[in-house]
Amino acid sequence: MVVVEVTIIPIGTGGPSLSKYISKALEKLEDADVKYELTSSGTIIEGDLDEVLEVAKRMHENVFDQEISRVVTYLQIDDRRDKSMTIQGKKESVEKRMKDRS
Repeated sequence: MVVVEVTIIPIGTGGPSLSKYISKALEKLEDADVKYELTSSGTIIEGDLDEVLEVAKRMHENVFDQEISRVVTYLQIDDRRDKSMTIQGKKESVEKRMKDRS
């Protein structure tokens, strides 16, 4: 299982708001067998590497339309092979360390 952060940036939107385009990208997560969490600057996806990469590709492609002819997509893949990893587990690990410091 991998945890991937996807950031999609449509170019040439004509304005500063991107939510219209990001919501189009997120439509492709609804049919996928992955867990995800929307953040203020990207989307975190958890699942099988092949499935997550395919979903990221579909998200990227779904942003293109009559108005948008250029999209930049960043992927950050966290692939740990020595133990299972989840979005929630990664957050809990950091939170535990912060609590232990107190």
